Amino acid sequence: MGPRTGSRAPLHARGTFPHALAWAATYEPTATRLFARPWEGVAAAVALTLAVGAVPALRRWLRRAPVAALTCSAVPQVPPPVRATSVDLTVPQSSGGLMAVVPTRTGGQLFAAGLSLQGQVPGILRDARGRRVTAVAAGGYHSLAVCEEGRLLAAGLDDEEQVSGILAAARGEAVAAVAAGGFHSLAVTRDGRLLAAGKDHNQQVSGIRAAAGDGKVTAMAAGSVHSLAVADDGGLLAAGHDGDRQVSGIVAAARGEQVASVAAGDFHSLAVTRDGRLLAAGRDEDRQVSGILAAAEGTKVVAVSAAALQSLALTDDGRLLAAGRDGNHQVSGIVRAAQGRRIAAIAAGDLHSLAVTWDGALLGAGKDGDAQVSGILAEVKGRQVTLVAAGGFHSLAVAAPDGPKGRAVRVDFAARGPAGSLTLQFLRQQDGLDVRPESGGPAQDFAIREGVPVQLVVRRSGAGGGEALGNGSVYFTFDEPTGVVGVDTRASRFPSYLTCTGHGANRFTFTWSA
Repeated sequence: MGPRTGSRAPLHARGTFPHALAWAATYEPTATRLFARPWEGVAAAVALTLAVGAVPALRRWLRRAPVAALTCSAVPQVPPPVRATSVDLTVPQSSGGLMAVVPTRTGGQLFAAGLSLQGQVPGILRDARGRRVTAVAAGGYHSLAVCEEGRLLAAGLDDEEQVSGILAAARGEAVAAVAAGGFHSLAVTRDGRLLAAGKDHNQQVSGIRAAAGDGKVTAMAAGSVHSLAVADDGGLLAAGHDGDRQVSGIVAAARGEQVASVAAGDFHSLAVTRDGRLLAAGRDEDRQVSGILAAAEGTKVVAVSAAALQSLALTDDGRLLAAGRDGNHQVSGIVRAAQGRRIAAIAAGDLHSLAVTWDGALLGAGKDGDAQVSGILAEVKGRQVTLVAAGGFHSLAVAAPDGPKGRAVRVDFAARGPAGSLTLQFLRQQDGLDVRPESGGPAQDFAIREGVPVQLVVRRSGAGGGEALGNGSVYFTFDEPTGVVGVDTRASRFPSYLTCTGHGANRFTFTWSA
């Protein structure tokens, strides 16, 4: 999400100089009686009113808890393989191909905790009751979620139409992914069109819509006062406030590159190229830019998250990297929590951070004044978390439904674009395995064998097996203590345009996006 430094906060009055003069004029008779000289009373009234008017700004500044910058490059290397579970995760493989985790139609139960004054917690929970959620985003004071059927849910503060506006834009559309900023919202439909609504004083809404035009978008991020998106050809799009070169700087850094994913903080931007290199630009007073770049040097990055003045990144071997302001231990705390554990998903909030381990456990650190950390940890205790989002002062998580137990997986197949009806064939010669889920069809279960490759063939549906569009292989792994099946991303060789999402509970979705 994108926090809100420099943006209007709700429920806070702001003192101004004209207001001070009006107050002083109103109380001038009292002031003249309290001071020997009348002008001294008026001056005192003006000074007092300006001081009172500054309290909200001071309060917001104190909530940021500025301290000396602390940069942490995360945990010691954890041996692969890792399992892809995050909705934003893109895992570069040793073959140079991509195994990407993207939003899919297979979802889980939504959980939420934290500040609720604007309905961002109870409202989104009410709307999602009885539904399976496939994507989530947490903004400053609002929440977004996507259901299996592509329906968009939104709740919370709506003073800039960040809720009602995005719901109106998505009416009748099947939504695939969402992003929430301080006071604006973004969504991408299943056919790749970008939707946007909310505060637009820096053209963070109209500008990113214009940049995307009629083209297809594969990823996006909403910051405090700017927006980022990725075109289907890997080009980076950006719009909004550029006072710290969070727009022009990241565009320049990505020129000539193919970008896979993006993240936006208050006044800084992150991007990951398709070959796993981290790019960053914008304000760096707490080393949220230089620190995360230094931490990621020599690694392959697969996911990023940014908020306020901190940055998180995830490497292909499951290490969590973090840098930036640490006044509430949102940086050092999440690094300590992730120490020695393989991480699969990350989320940075205003003053807190969340991470999901390879086996679906949720970790959290940072400011907890509204139970945005302890509350969400309690809500999902004992469950396998698959998706996570951190907002201004609230958190969202999605837990997987039950799946097959032991050395078995449940797979389904989805196809995007104009390819038509397709089939994904899983073949294993050693024991005659031949499983063929169809795009949009029901999921299928089969047993896995560790260290034995399963051949992948994407075919057009039809008599005689259909035309083969892509070939590759996948290696499944099994963790005995937890009973979790994963994907060995280093050994697997996915065909181009095929991506995989792990949902926890040994459930996976394969998506063809040609």
